[in-house]
Amino acid sequence: MADQQNTQETTTTSTIAYIWKIPIDKTYVKSIIGILKVVAAVLSLIAFICVASGRSENCDDKYSSTYNYFEFVSISAFFTLLIFWMIHTITLSSRLFFKLVPWLLVDLIYCAVYIVFYFIANCVLAAQSCGKDNNKAGTAFGFFVLFCYGGNAFLGFRDWQSSRQQRPADTTAKSPDYNAERNMELY
Repeated sequence: MADQQNTQETTTTSTIAYIWKIPIDKTYVKSIIGILKVVAAVLSLIAFICVASGRSENCDDKYSSTYNYFEFVSISAFFTLLIFWMIHTITLSSRLFFKLVPWLLVDLIYCAVYIVFYFIANCVLAAQSCGKDNNKAGTAFGFFVLFCYGGNAFLGFRDWQSSRQQRPADTTAKSPDYNAERNMELY
């Protein structure tokens, strides 16, 4: 009989892929939080386009501050989401300087801030839509973004809470043991 060789085949699954020598975290891109960020960014851009495309002189005289605030919230949310998604996707959050930042807490705080901003902007725009359908559509997309932020905040809070529970229980600061005789021997 032919020699039988025992070969063991090992496969390693890497969660980081390299595109143009840039590391991409595939698990974050496919995670629910990563997908919610992309959906919220796209919906935020659509909401901005809806409101910005329907500007007219008749409505701008009365409600320009409403439209300006909604446009500010939607486009700043879009860019903020894009920046945070890129930080997590290209693994900048695990690099040298960025390791010092508590990313789960930062994500939770900015989600809470944009939930408040979007709630105010959506309520004001819904009340002062000037009878234009594109403003009503922008309000609807704004509420969809608000729900995405709510889901993102809920999942982020759960992750933050579980990361706090994983810390060791004995984290109290202790004074170092001091022995004068031993220290005298060292010198």
